[in-house]
Amino acid sequence: MLNKTILIGRLTATPELVKTPTDKSLARVSLAVNRRFKNQEGEHLTDFINLVFWGRSAENLVSYASKGSLLSVDGELRTRKYEKDGQNHYITEVLVTSFRLLESRAQRAMRENNQTDDLVDLVLEEEALPF
Repeated sequence: MLNKTILIGRLTATPELVKTPTDKSLARVSLAVNRRFKNQEGEHLTDFINLVFWGRSAENLVSYASKGSLLSVDGELRTRKYEKDGQNHYITEVLVTSFRLLESRAQRAMRENNQTDDLVDLVLEEEALPF
């Protein structure tokens, strides 16, 4: 069996590090990923994928990434269920095994200096990808 997920997108928020009671590092953040095809209005729809980072990976993410950072992540798709107020809730998320920042420090600084609230402008089009 194989469970592998590869995503490229931008962080929707600045990640924060949390320590578990057993002193393990944890970071949860969402990744905005454009769909490949445009809708009837000619716009790309965006999916927001929940990511979970553990250990050193979580610490590195918090140290080097911020809202809007362009990332490539590899991981495993996970689902879980919990009950609250008598109702079942289901969560799908990616347990990240590795990630790579896809922009240089200079590009990141330029993006942060030209702050925009519109993350859509920051996502690369398929034609601009190097592969």
